[in-house]
Amino acid sequence: MELSLYKYLKEHQYYIDRYDLYTIKECLLYYNGIKANLKKGRNNLELKKLNDKEFLKEVNKTASYVVNIIKTKRYKHKKRVVQEWMERDRKIQERFDNAVPPEEILCKKCFFPTKVLLKDLRNPYEKNSKILFLFECLKCKKRQALYEDGTEWKLKKQKCPKCNNSLDEKSKYTKDILTTFYSCPNCSYKNKETYDFSKSEKEQKEREAREKKLLSEYREEFCVSDEVGEGMLRMYEFLSKLHDEYKEKERRNKDPIIQQVQKIKKLTVIQLKKLIGGNLKKEGYTDLKFGKPEIGKYVIVDFSVLETIGDRKEYDSQQILRKLIKRLLEDTNWRLMSDGINYRLGILTGRLKAYEREEDLIEILKKKKM
Repeated sequence: MELSLYKYLKEHQYYIDRYDLYTIKECLLYYNGIKANLKKGRNNLELKKLNDKEFLKEVNKTASYVVNIIKTKRYKHKKRVVQEWMERDRKIQERFDNAVPPEEILCKKCFFPTKVLLKDLRNPYEKNSKILFLFECLKCKKRQALYEDGTEWKLKKQKCPKCNNSLDEKSKYTKDILTTFYSCPNCSYKNKETYDFSKSEKEQKEREAREKKLLSEYREEFCVSDEVGEGMLRMYEFLSKLHDEYKEKERRNKDPIIQQVQKIKKLTVIQLKKLIGGNLKKEGYTDLKFGKPEIGKYVIVDFSVLETIGDRKEYDSQQILRKLIKRLLEDTNWRLMSDGINYRLGILTGRLKAYEREEDLIEILKKKKM
């Protein structure tokens, strides 16, 4: 008869209880921590005048803010985590159930056929997990353990702490107590280890009873229903959004580049023409004209002016106009494009580009500092 040591896939309620138990423990941890801190500071003038009932009310009020956040976050991930736990254990269970033992395993002592006594999945939640089969001889009852690939499992002997030699082991089982005696064949070292199965079982039952009590007393308080949880989640996300917006606003208020961006003058095409046109005459230019704007990611405008100083050289005329436009546009969202100023027969032309997005304005400010 083939026996398994574990049933890996549990009922759905098992995973819900497990998740809720973690939620309760986390909420109580924060609640008790806040309560302890408030008790330490009870000599504070505001808390000192409160009686025990009023003090407990203040504790609950203070703790509720933190605990409600924990409850909401735990609710948010509950269905996903429970499903992930179940899916993980389902795969482990399928692997365990479908594992095939090595065939035609004979007893190492009498070479008689053997049967599978039990199987176990070693390290089930790790990548190097392996299925182990325990075989028992149908004749002499001698046992051997093999992995599913046929390799033999061997007990790794403990080492002597004095001389590092492998220790001899002998075990004795009396009632619920397993005693293992260790002795070193190379020196005088001896040791004894005792494992009380009844004590372990008692501790497990006590732990299960404590957890059952926690679920019974606190599940309703800390583990919210879908109806309540969805409402809390919406409120939490709303408050989180407000908090993020506040933090972003605070960051922007402290960022010197952002502050400079906000001071940049965002000019319309009419305002741009007025700014440049009003400063041309004193530098020897006139008749500013704009072409039809190109509307795309950026707004680009062609412009032309006429040279009024007849004996000014072409290069000088270009450089003076370039510097003039660059100075006038320095505190605005417009820039002279990289192809610069062109000159032909007293007509100077160029192109101006408008930057509207904040990230683009940040870039031009950074370039200005370079």
